[in-house]
Amino acid sequence: MNAVSTGAPFASTAIEIDAPLAQVWSVMIDAARYREWNPFLVELRPVDGQLTVGGAIHLRVQWARGGGARTVEVVTRLDHPTTRGDLSHAAMEYRYTGWLPRLALVRGSRRQSLEQRAGGPTIYRTEERFTGLLARGVPLAQVQDGFERHARALKSRAEAARA
Repeated sequence: MNAVSTGAPFASTAIEIDAPLAQVWSVMIDAARYREWNPFLVELRPVDGQLTVGGAIHLRVQWARGGGARTVEVVTRLDHPTTRGDLSHAAMEYRYTGWLPRLALVRGSRRQSLEQRAGGPTIYRTEERFTGLLARGVPLAQVQDGFERHARALKSRAEAARA
């Protein structure tokens, strides 16, 4: 699980999960239970009570060394599981909102996706690229670490739910 080096600050990770895509998706969109299993994204609270495209969500991340951040984001993509041939996929994306992106100081959009070929593991991927005048000030190493902790915890939760 490593970040890809690009011009803009960028964090990403991927992991194989031995559970059906639908099971992993159900864990991903169960916002009320994030604090039970997710050591990085300890709160994902939809303002209107459920995840919907265009809906605002309150996020709280916890850094591994203590501290964290709170943000309000807007869901820009919520592709529920679909299957075509032997490939199933699903995706969720949300965009950072507030005065920093409005002033083009820091912009970011996190994408989380799932893919599974028939009979194979589910592949979870997440990535976020930061742009703007202050993007280099994003604590990228902490975001990368958080993405990796999130991925491992999602794997553990989804695989345990399968048993």
